[in-house]
Amino acid sequence: MNEKIKTAHEIRRAYVDFFIEKGHTEVPSAPLAPKGDPTLLFTSAGMVQFKDYYLQPDNLPYSTAVSVQKCLRAGDLESVGRTLRHHTFFEMLGNFSFGDYFKLEAIRWAWEFVIELLELPEKRLTVSIFTEDDEAFEIWNKEIGLPADRIFRLGKKDNFWGPVGATGVCGPCSEIYYDTGPERSCGEAACAPGCDCDRYLEFWNLVFPQFFLEENGHYRPLKEPGIDTGLGLERLATIMQGVEDNFHTDLFAPILSALEGMLPSSFEIGLEERMSLNMIADHARALTFTISEGIYPSNEGRGYLLRRLLRRALTRFYIYGVAEPFLHELVDVITGVMKEDYPELEDRRRDASMIIRAEEENFFRTLEDGRSRFASLVGEVKGAGEKEISGDKVFLLYDTFGFPVELTRELSAAEGLGIDEEGFEGAMEQQRQRAQEKSDFGADEQEQISMIELSSGESSMFTGYETVTGEAELRKYRIVEKSSFPSVSWSGSDGSAVELILDRTPFYATSGGQVADIGWIEIDGRRLTVRDVFKRGGETVHLVESDDPPQTLEKSLAGGGRVRVQVDDERRMSIARNHTATHLLHAALRKVVGGHVTQAGSLVDEERLRFDFNHFQAVVPEALRRIEEDVNRNIRAALPVTTEMTDYKKAVDDGVTALFDEKYGAKVRAVRISDISAELCGGTHVSNTGQIGTFLVISESSIAAGVRRIEAITGSRAIACIQDMREQEEEIAGVLKVTRDESAGRVRALLDEVDGLNKEIRRMERGGAGGELDRIIGAAQDVDGIRIAAGRLPAKDIASLRNQADIFRSRSENAIAVLSAPIKKKLQFIVTVTDDLIDTRGITADNLVRELGDIAGGGGGGKKHLAQLGTKDMESEGRVFEALPDIVRRMAKGQSK
Repeated sequence: MNEKIKTAHEIRRAYVDFFIEKGHTEVPSAPLAPKGDPTLLFTSAGMVQFKDYYLQPDNLPYSTAVSVQKCLRAGDLESVGRTLRHHTFFEMLGNFSFGDYFKLEAIRWAWEFVIELLELPEKRLTVSIFTEDDEAFEIWNKEIGLPADRIFRLGKKDNFWGPVGATGVCGPCSEIYYDTGPERSCGEAACAPGCDCDRYLEFWNLVFPQFFLEENGHYRPLKEPGIDTGLGLERLATIMQGVEDNFHTDLFAPILSALEGMLPSSFEIGLEERMSLNMIADHARALTFTISEGIYPSNEGRGYLLRRLLRRALTRFYIYGVAEPFLHELVDVITGVMKEDYPELEDRRRDASMIIRAEEENFFRTLEDGRSRFASLVGEVKGAGEKEISGDKVFLLYDTFGFPVELTRELSAAEGLGIDEEGFEGAMEQQRQRAQEKSDFGADEQEQISMIELSSGESSMFTGYETVTGEAELRKYRIVEKSSFPSVSWSGSDGSAVELILDRTPFYATSGGQVADIGWIEIDGRRLTVRDVFKRGGETVHLVESDDPPQTLEKSLAGGGRVRVQVDDERRMSIARNHTATHLLHAALRKVVGGHVTQAGSLVDEERLRFDFNHFQAVVPEALRRIEEDVNRNIRAALPVTTEMTDYKKAVDDGVTALFDEKYGAKVRAVRISDISAELCGGTHVSNTGQIGTFLVISESSIAAGVRRIEAITGSRAIACIQDMREQEEEIAGVLKVTRDESAGRVRALLDEVDGLNKEIRRMERGGAGGELDRIIGAAQDVDGIRIAAGRLPAKDIASLRNQADIFRSRSENAIAVLSAPIKKKLQFIVTVTDDLIDTRGITADNLVRELGDIAGGGGGGKKHLAQLGTKDMESEGRVFEALPDIVRRMAKGQSK
């Protein structure tokens, strides 16, 4: 093996450099949360960011690509840590072709990489192909020279990829296996590549997307087939480093070493414990990477999976006697291992550690609550003479009290009990189905769009940075139903809608948080309104509305030719003001709030800007004022806004900010505002900050755990808002009969006056009710040594009534009071019982309310010492007071109703 390619970093670089030499474009990893793709929970493979390219391979930014993709899968959590090959977070090396090369080159280059560059021993390598793929067999056998007995034909389950949904792109695949040795074999005579044991390690999958599966089940050959490969970095590192499994590579060894140091000194690590440590190390990596991208633990969607990973890891150590937060300490270790290739981890290290620690502390509090519930449950089960805890009770502990099933299983065994595993899984499956019904993450419905071609050549060249008008040539069109685009603001249901693709366009398509341009396209003397612009594959689609019926519109389009285009430039300028202002706001937040602030999302339109950022507490008014002042200072300075196209890696190395929720190509556009801000951004901007005019923050709020949102306005809208506020101040001053400067002082004085009057009213109410309470206490009767007081009080609200009940309890012993008052068209009762009666006689207020409720024709509830009853029967008061002594007498004797 090549001794110069050992570490994970060396493997990554060797792979990328190899395919760059073969003409591939290096494309950075897409975010773990696929942007704009509601069908996927997480990015699970290298091809995710390219999947549209296989559907629409025309006019792409590149025809071949190579990437190192961060991936996250959670389909088989129970296997994580137990096998060579299962992980939640992992890295996939991939080379891709979109209508360029096909099977011969893909196979030839893969073999060249593993044999000539990595120098893997050929005798340990075998391959599998789809059973019907004779073409792949011929290439491996005749071109590569691999003996037929080392080429294994496998079925669809193993060697046919896709489609993801019911229809879509799919094709056969060929996998390369490394023989780890007979000692890892399952021992079966049929053990061979494709077996589930650990002997034959599949480390590279070459997928050949060459079909489109149609609804009728027909596999239609693609006009331009492609290549999609996935090589597991962790698996290849195991092979190159000659270690036992993925968890002994340089990717995991430091993490596991740190984990072992956290265990009690007397703790012995056996096979089961080793697998637990592997699982925790895996989950810690997943948490560090996802949280660093602004995806946080929560109770739904992506966040729910993160919370589950975190609690699985904590539960395992808890069983081993570690009851203190520890996962957050691994963030530093993981960052140290990975930061050379993922420098953003260093920037978010502090935040990730803080979020994980907060989650850990919350979970340990949950565990304490759950343990008391578990103890109660054990008592019930043993009291009933049962030997196991039912599945629905185990699920209740898990779902309602956050008590992990692993912990329930462990603690139950210590009590000599089992758990109903089948019943628990059934309850879990029902929950998964309910969640799926509510979730946005469903099957991926791939669709290949067919458009009528009018001319050939380059298309969708964006000219909008230089101009908002011009001429273009029609390339393609498609008549569509308006109802297919319910979110678009159509002028009405009449007329037609059409999708147009041009050779060049000044229209900005929705992306990067910026809304699309609108305007018009003039075709054959008819001016059609552009309602929306979006990307599909590598093309810019203009969604256009016409007053003409479809037949007339189609006649105008059929001839193709030149068209005139015009963006609504006033609206474009408003959007540009807001977009440039978000860059200034981002810089100001980092300056005032802290360097840990990173963008977590944005929306820029002509009306306002919305900026989401990672932070864990509200931005105080004083800080907001400083942020606003900082942005406006940079606006007044009329700083130049410049752009340049550059390499992604060079831009990041130069300190230009890249956003985690965006995917970038090899060439990127850097937007700089003097020395204030430098960000990768494809949006439209003003040429200098003075054109923004004015910046005004209108709100700051929380939108999720650890994510804040600022909304702001600029330009004429900001001025109009300030004028509106001034008019309101003048109106208030007029009402108060003071000057604007005196308004605040006058309002404070009035509020103080109102507060004083309210206190006086409450004092008078208490005084009136207090006298009545004395009268009621004085008239109390004795029933078997218990003093019973009952009567009506002049209480204005239920709080006043409750207050009088508290006074009664503080002044009484061995006593019960039932106090009433008509409040908001209902008769309300407060029942209170002194503590000595609860302890010695077992009489409680909540039980009294249950019995009195039947008499009053109402209902209520509460606690042992204080409970509330309400009824619409305003005549029931006498019946309640009359029945009270007999009910108390019966309760005192321990008799139920």
